[in-house]
Amino acid sequence: MTHRSKIALVLGGGGSRGLAHIGVLKVLDREQIPIDLIVGTSMGGIIGVLFALGYHPSEIGQGISKLQQTSFFNLKMLTRRARQRHVKQFLTEALGDKTFADLTIPVTLMAVDMRHGEEVQLDSGKLVPALLASSAVPGAFPPVHYHGMELNDGGVIDSLATHVAFARGAAGVIAVDVYPELEKENPWIDPISAIMGIALPALSNGHSHGKAPNIASSMWRATRVMTWHLHQKRLADHPPHVLLRPDVDRYGSLDFRDIDTPIQAGVEEAERYLPQLLRLAAVPEAA
Repeated sequence: MTHRSKIALVLGGGGSRGLAHIGVLKVLDREQIPIDLIVGTSMGGIIGVLFALGYHPSEIGQGISKLQQTSFFNLKMLTRRARQRHVKQFLTEALGDKTFADLTIPVTLMAVDMRHGEEVQLDSGKLVPALLASSAVPGAFPPVHYHGMELNDGGVIDSLATHVAFARGAAGVIAVDVYPELEKENPWIDPISAIMGIALPALSNGHSHGKAPNIASSMWRATRVMTWHLHQKRLADHPPHVLLRPDVDRYGSLDFRDIDTPIQAGVEEAERYLPQLLRLAAVPEAA
């Protein structure tokens, strides 16, 4: 009997851009492409856990739509802790007291210990606090106190942990990268506009009309350059066998006004690479 290779699915972080993961999962489920391991960061972790618990991708989309309707992403109306309580309530309703042991597919969630500056892999214990930690975007959510650590979103270091999939024995890796390309035409975009996906004239970059960029734009650009450099280097060092990049760059991380379009972008990208995905699923296990 021929055994196929172990396949890992790496779902990157990216807030609303991560909705594309649902579209990718729709295609993988439809084509019966097996997944043996999921590595997820932030929204990628939330969607990956729900899928590993047996939720159909369509059900996950409905759940995210319900979450969006609570308006917990509104940065002006709610405090960071209030937004986190909304997320916790949603996750608790969906997951209850379930633990990593309840998952039908093993999942590793990525977070960052802000006290020690270290990447943290979460793969045991209760799911809700681990998901809250992995998706705690700095500034939008407070750090999560977890086993003596102060954890924030895994994307603080890198949003696409392909290296973890290989370290955990995957012979074939499918990665869904929703981290936005480094802006070239307008490098001095303000952080609020970038995160929320809306134009805020009062915070527009100060580089127009010959002026130097303002402090917020300069610091945001420096952060983007550093994270983009690490993101690209890690992909080069640990390249997946199939790299999917859905067309979602125009969405801000917390821009959840449109849910259907990012999901469809995930469907279209997975279908574009369907021959490669099917070939990967057919690779026999090495002797």
